[in-house]
Amino acid sequence: MTQKRVLQFIAWRIEELDAWHRDRIEQSLMQLAESLGFKIRDFLFPVFIAIAGSSVSTSVIDSIAVLGLDMTRARLRHAIEILGGVSKKQLKNLEKEYAALRL
Repeated sequence: MTQKRVLQFIAWRIEELDAWHRDRIEQSLMQLAESLGFKIRDFLFPVFIAIAGSSVSTSVIDSIAVLGLDMTRARLRHAIEILGGVSKKQLKNLEKEYAALRL
């Protein structure tokens, strides 16, 4: 559930961005990683796979900035589905956990 959790939290986090530019995306994801107790490298690993389709890529933050919100969100959702998806009950629990984070 951890990878799905991370991907879902990132999807929600990027939807909340007030401006779509690289520095804001990076700052936002670093805050989220810190709030969840992850090192940024470990935190972004599943995102590399979801966004680039491989574990090696140009900066995932740069890729997200270039792809834009809609394509990034679609790739994150697709990755969550590939990992088995999230049930309605799990989603409600994740929503509560995400809302409790101090971001």
